[in-house]
Amino acid sequence: MDTKTKIILSRSSDWRNRYRSYKVMINGAEAGSIKNASAEEFLVQPGNNSIQCSMGWYKSKPFSMEVREGETAYLSVRSAMKYFWPFYIALLAGLFMLFFFQKRPDRPEWIVPLAWVLIIPGFLYNLYYTTLGRKSYFVIGKDTKNIFA
Repeated sequence: MDTKTKIILSRSSDWRNRYRSYKVMINGAEAGSIKNASAEEFLVQPGNNSIQCSMGWYKSKPFSMEVREGETAYLSVRSAMKYFWPFYIALLAGLFMLFFFQKRPDRPEWIVPLAWVLIIPGFLYNLYYTTLGRKSYFVIGKDTKNIFA
């Protein structure tokens, strides 16, 4: 009978970080790494374990969980930037509007304010996760989509 205590960490597919691996820290020690759209198994000591992922200066908040002897815990890690695409598309649309109507004499007067309304939120969203939100760039949680959990 297999009585190994382990954590299986799965990573969803992420377009922005697809070529970079996340470093996995368990109880403050580097346990390995996880590639895009994959899952890794980590042997742990029974009891309370703290899991954290990082990539460069981007990190997750430590996720603590109790794992009993012989139990397998299923966790998932993903980027916290779940609204990246809507903000990115709005930012590009605003930039396109500014450049397309730049020298046109028939430009409506509402184009420039609308373009800035589209550009500023997208810029601030990316700026937040690049600076202040860098320590919560990843989210670790229980893997509810795993069929074995």
